[in-house]
Amino acid sequence: MIKPKPSAAAMQGYRPPTEGRQNSLRLDFNENTSGCSPSVVKALRGATRDFLSTYPEYTNLRKQLAKYCHVDPEEVIPTNGTDEAIKAIMEAYLEPGKSQIIIPVPTYTMFTFYAQLNGAVIREIPYKDDLSFPAEKVLRAISENTKMVVLVNPNNPTGTSIREQDIIDIVEKANTNNALVLIDEAYCQFSGKSSISLIKKFDNLFITRTFSKAFGLAGLRLGYILSNKNNIGLIKKVLSPYSVNAVAALCASAAMKDIRYIKEYVTETNRSKIMLYRELDNLGISYYRSDANFVLLRVGKRCPLLCRKLKEKGILVRDRSADQLLDGCLRITLGTVKQTTQLIGALRQSIKELNPLLVFDIDGVLVDVSRSYRLAVKKTGEFFTGSTVSFEEIQGFKNKGNLNNDWDLTETMIKSKGKMAPKKEIIRKFQEYYSQFEKDETWLLDRNILEALSRTYSLALVTGRPGKEAYSVLRRNKTLEYFDAILAREGTPRQKPAPDGLQKVLKRFPNETAFYFGDSVDDMKAAANAGINPIGVLPPQDTSPSLRNILIANGAERVIENINQVQKVLEAIDENR
Repeated sequence: MIKPKPSAAAMQGYRPPTEGRQNSLRLDFNENTSGCSPSVVKALRGATRDFLSTYPEYTNLRKQLAKYCHVDPEEVIPTNGTDEAIKAIMEAYLEPGKSQIIIPVPTYTMFTFYAQLNGAVIREIPYKDDLSFPAEKVLRAISENTKMVVLVNPNNPTGTSIREQDIIDIVEKANTNNALVLIDEAYCQFSGKSSISLIKKFDNLFITRTFSKAFGLAGLRLGYILSNKNNIGLIKKVLSPYSVNAVAALCASAAMKDIRYIKEYVTETNRSKIMLYRELDNLGISYYRSDANFVLLRVGKRCPLLCRKLKEKGILVRDRSADQLLDGCLRITLGTVKQTTQLIGALRQSIKELNPLLVFDIDGVLVDVSRSYRLAVKKTGEFFTGSTVSFEEIQGFKNKGNLNNDWDLTETMIKSKGKMAPKKEIIRKFQEYYSQFEKDETWLLDRNILEALSRTYSLALVTGRPGKEAYSVLRRNKTLEYFDAILAREGTPRQKPAPDGLQKVLKRFPNETAFYFGDSVDDMKAAANAGINPIGVLPPQDTSPSLRNILIANGAERVIENINQVQKVLEAIDENR
């Protein structure tokens, strides 16, 4: 095998995941998600056999590019995508082993790719921690050894822009050191900013642009270079005379005649950006404000899983965790408002599936029942025994376990006092009392906390209450809408501490982990028997250390003083996992 040149052999191949994307919502490569202007399709259909059988001509295209960019035709030249533009500029100016190129990172991979291919000495300058441009570091790095400085404005994948004065300062210092500045403006239509006016002032400046993004012509591979006429003349010698195909030239000409379409698309993506920002704030997901048609999210260690979840729902996004400074980051292309609505729905569901499933008992956890169910137990016991029953006595029976059902608890307590009564009569009297006290129940979980949890977690209830009473308390407190599943007493033949109810609910959700929040021994045992994480919650009627110890002894992973500490305990658990 004949060996290639060392710079080619040492390169890392660029392997973007570009296959099998046609049947998905493609939000991974910053393409125009609506497609190109209808004018382009119309022009394409008008292509004749003679047109396709002759070599392309570029005079008209260069005139249109010049008009669109407000430059002279001699100051612009089309290329086979921006990649060819980058390749041609570097081939023309970089000398193997001698030329130093400054590349702020993370950025578009092909700058490093072609710099390596040309054997350049690469000096990477990391962006700041907040992903803003490191202007001071770039300026300090420019020296007599520098041959080229690469700027991407707005930058991909960060979406951040470079201040105009910083660009001018860099171009001026580079010029003083006999170095070029290459500015990529692939996303300039979205930022509304450009450095084109500087090419008439500085002869060391190149600007590259593309038709792949806002114009929606990624499949035609068309870009262009802007610089002064002498630089463009040199690049013209380096380029293949027919590297841009005739169809691409035809379509680009048609696209530039329909600038209104581009402006409307940019407006649509900006509306989508506002929508996405709002939803990310609601979900508590960190992101970086972007001047481009994409948004970079920082989701942490779950980044690959979130990308996979979205893909399962037909939405492709780009995991950028391998980039410098971007560990745990993914990039999402902005589409139309309709597409963004679809994305938001999938994002909400994916986050809920990645987070643990949260299952709650009602009594003593979400609702203070000391003046309802507990009082009904007390009054019923006193009715059938003729003796005083204390709340401490009731709690003592609860702490023994296997008495999750208050009817059973009441019957057991009556028997312990040497009295007997038909179970039906006990239930009838209990319900009679409860109907009087039901209105005195107090909802314990702050509505704001509940609403916040419902945005990022799937919430379920497994309770020993009869269904009618479970739904009644939820409706009365206007909290029914926040729960994705409710399993009451009728939903399972075996009650807690049997795991049946929890297992039945777990089957409805794809979550890999779950937590059950309960206030009793039976709750802890049921969760442990179901293979999920028990979290003890001290009920209002007993916040004693002894109950805390009993819950821990029966499997509670943690015990919280009240349910309003749920967010703190979830954060603590997440940090330790």
